[in-house]
Amino acid sequence: MERPTLTDAAGWMALPIGIIWSLSFLCTMYGTDHPFLSLLSTALGLYSIFLLYRQLTNYRRHFPSVSWLHIFRLSLLTCLLAGLLTDAAQYLYFVLLDNGRLLSILGSALQSEEYREVWKKLTPGASIEEAQAMVQTMTVRDIMLQIVLYNIFLALPVALFAALPVRKPKEGN
Repeated sequence: MERPTLTDAAGWMALPIGIIWSLSFLCTMYGTDHPFLSLLSTALGLYSIFLLYRQLTNYRRHFPSVSWLHIFRLSLLTCLLAGLLTDAAQYLYFVLLDNGRLLSILGSALQSEEYREVWKKLTPGASIEEAQAMVQTMTVRDIMLQIVLYNIFLALPVALFAALPVRKPKEGN
């Protein structure tokens, strides 16, 4: 069997991971009202790392001559592609379903006395009123820019956690 290109293999592996991450995102968004969904969101995120590990292990079993660096590159590309799929789902959520819900939750959190105390301790020079004004003026584009950057930065540690335990198959298998 001929080994697929890195992009082809990552594309196939990214589909289920991206779907799981999208579901995890939706559970997070509605987890403020339903604590079980918040817990499910965390479980889905952890399961996605295990699933990626299993996919990488199966890939290495079929192609035992590949190096660990190749496996890591495959893992990273898979995570980046899954992140793109998740970005698309997140965009659709904000355009079609959110209706300002996230900004409303952030705004009410910024008004709570407990949050204000933590804010003063963590950022002594910054004004919480400026942060509230910034949150109120955010657009879907602003939110998505932050989320896309977050997903890109998150891809590296997730790819590393999934690829680190992948070993060469034993000779007899």
